[in-house]
Amino acid sequence: MPELARAAHLDITTLVGGLTNRNYLVGTDDIRFVIRIAGRNGPLLGVNRVREKHVIDIVEAAGITPQVATFVLPDGHCATRFIAEAHALSMDEFTSPAMVPRLAGKLHDVHNLGRVEGVFDPYDDITRWMSLLTTHGTPLPSRLEPLLELVTASKTIRPRPSEREMVLCHNDPYHLNFLDNGSLWLIDWEYAGMNDPMYDLAGVGYTLGDEGRDLLLESYYGTVEPGTRRGLEALIPVYLCWNVAWSLIQMNGGLEGFDYLDYSETLLDWMPALRD
Repeated sequence: MPELARAAHLDITTLVGGLTNRNYLVGTDDIRFVIRIAGRNGPLLGVNRVREKHVIDIVEAAGITPQVATFVLPDGHCATRFIAEAHALSMDEFTSPAMVPRLAGKLHDVHNLGRVEGVFDPYDDITRWMSLLTTHGTPLPSRLEPLLELVTASKTIRPRPSEREMVLCHNDPYHLNFLDNGSLWLIDWEYAGMNDPMYDLAGVGYTLGDEGRDLLLESYYGTVEPGTRRGLEALIPVYLCWNVAWSLIQMNGGLEGFDYLDYSETLLDWMPALRD
């Protein structure tokens, strides 16, 4: 990082919000970068840093993500240029009728970028992590079992597409991964890979009510068909279950001081059918 190496003084601020990696805002009066120090849990969590770097090159060239000035392999540490006037979306912004079409449009842009090597399969991840959690005797939320039943049912309602039918997906369209400065940017490509595009839509749709989900589908597809609506409803439990299992698996070896079990319960709250 020549811009930082030549600086007589660096300002360093710890950034909060990451659940796996440590992040810092580092720079001078003239230029600043977000520095990510990759967490040690990457292999356990199924992160493929080589694929992540390849995807970043593609989405950066398309103007979808800020410039990544340095990406260190095999570790996955990286430095991304800081966009001072951009802010991460709050949940209220993320779910607003004005924002939903923009989110759908940005995901559509990603899905049209062509193919990469590597399939993201949430079902495989869930199965693998649940086996590890059972082996380790990890305490599990009581609502996880009925959620797993919904995941199993989803395979009939929305069968997995063939690899040829899959598109490049972000696979973690969390509201804090969208930055807005008039243009919408998408960051954090650790789980990007080939997948069903409906999974990305489920990553937005779980936060929305019925009208919001219809708006999301209409913005993406141009219409709301019963089949696509059923597909979205089927994959929302899959998206949430993947995130719950991802959180629980980090109870051993994740960031110190973060309550992953409580976070998983918060995710389960998004499924009204499981609240009782």
